[in-house]
Amino acid sequence: MYKLLIVEDEPLIRTGIKHYFNWQDLEVSHIVEADNGKNGLTMALQEKPHLIITDIRMPEMDGLEMIEHLRPQLPDTVFVILTGFNEFAYAQQAIRLGGVHGFLLKPLEYEESLATIQSCLQEIVARQKKRETHSELIQESKLSKGSEWLQLLLEEPDLAAAQEGKLQHLFEFQSDNYAYVPFVISWLPVKTAAPLAKNSIKLLSATWIDDMISSLYSTETARQIITYMYRSKLYGIAILNSPCAQVDLRFAFQQQERLLKQAGEVSQTSIFMAIGESTDRLPELGHLMHQTDKALWQRYYEPGRHVFLAASGETAYSGKTSTIHLNDQDKKQLYTCLEIANAEEIKKLLHRFEKDNLAHMLQIAPARWLAFLQELIGVCIHFANKNSIPFESVYSDKLLSLAFVDDFSTLEALFDWLGDWMAQLGTLSQDGTLSDQQQDVLIFEHIASFIKQNIAEDVTLQMVADRFFYNPSYLSRLFKRKLDKNYMRFVTEIRIAYAQELLKKPDLLVTDICTMCGYKSYKHFVKTFGIIALMTPTEYRKKWGWS
Repeated sequence: MYKLLIVEDEPLIRTGIKHYFNWQDLEVSHIVEADNGKNGLTMALQEKPHLIITDIRMPEMDGLEMIEHLRPQLPDTVFVILTGFNEFAYAQQAIRLGGVHGFLLKPLEYEESLATIQSCLQEIVARQKKRETHSELIQESKLSKGSEWLQLLLEEPDLAAAQEGKLQHLFEFQSDNYAYVPFVISWLPVKTAAPLAKNSIKLLSATWIDDMISSLYSTETARQIITYMYRSKLYGIAILNSPCAQVDLRFAFQQQERLLKQAGEVSQTSIFMAIGESTDRLPELGHLMHQTDKALWQRYYEPGRHVFLAASGETAYSGKTSTIHLNDQDKKQLYTCLEIANAEEIKKLLHRFEKDNLAHMLQIAPARWLAFLQELIGVCIHFANKNSIPFESVYSDKLLSLAFVDDFSTLEALFDWLGDWMAQLGTLSQDGTLSDQQQDVLIFEHIASFIKQNIAEDVTLQMVADRFFYNPSYLSRLFKRKLDKNYMRFVTEIRIAYAQELLKKPDLLVTDICTMCGYKSYKHFVKTFGIIALMTPTEYRKKWGWS
């Protein structure tokens, strides 16, 4: 059973939230209240609620300031803010602050709000399980490769910092003074479906980090590199046996730029590296690692660069006041384009937003840029809700969490992807008269076309989900429910159908057709072909009169 704290200075709103949902059915057994952020802070520390719903504008202490105080002390608590639609100044602060799981838009819409609350409760369970897992890791002290500890640093920096003694014991440096240098490396395929193998990137990344450390610091400096891979990023820490002054920074960057550019050309991949500030204080390392992660966004306004320094990225924003936002006219224009499903106008509008972003990104902090994207997506969510287009659990979580900003090499590619998604929303609203079955057929036709375009590549379900903006779990269920087959069977049938067409061409060798259809193993190709076609590729070719 869960405990809920409602922080709101309007008594009627507090009462309304208490009675808006059937909290007992949601397993919320205890509800407490506070009438402002200051009292909410005291009440939260006393009651330790699992979930806090808070307004932002309140006397004595606003909601975001309260959250900022509470997050370090209540790491398992999930926060939801109450905000009016279009009040994205609040969203800017929430994104900058972090740790806000969801938004309840005033006036509340029951289905949408209930979905947010249910998502929060699922997050509470996930955090509890994660903490239990981390506790087991700490107790077992399995830090042989350091990746578990680095994951812990990213997710629970305070717990990781408490393990400094054990971490130092892991290495053989005979010193009481350590320096930690964070790195983040991202690799993005130039082709839609040609990712660099994770094992390869992990091995190469360790070499790149070692080379960079050699260039930045004295060659006599002993070091240990630990890494942790998550999605398309590798997080790394170089642990030095003594704090050392940096040497020729410009030379080191030039050397690393050449190395990453050459590696990218060979692998058809855009590779980016961000280097954080060094520190001898482990408690600072979690913050510095996240700062380093954000530094990768500098690639959007510095095309051609592959190596970035987190410190310079942060100081570039100090004292600057420029901002970007959607004005009312932009919102109306976007909404109109969505209503009439005008893909061309959507792309044109997004292209202008791209230029506006590029013009201001040097003068704005990353949080303000994210707030602009949040505002843009907020208009689309409002449109989807109004047109009864399902959003929660159907579309990619990357849209709601803004995680998609890590998936592109250029701002142009990012806005093209957003434009495709918005055009799809508009089309769905126009096709509202189609039956569910007709819409599903349309979805599968688009996916089949994408797979055929990348037939020689390993097109995973996640790639398809990212391309068509879906939640991969939803997409997997859709295949099973509508086609009575899983995604891999769907891909296999497309590949074998393509192979059958190629086998009708006598000038192509069967071994070449195997590669052209995306199979790396000829034996596996023949076996799979036999399962689908009930004969071997050679037998199929003979059927058409070719030997």
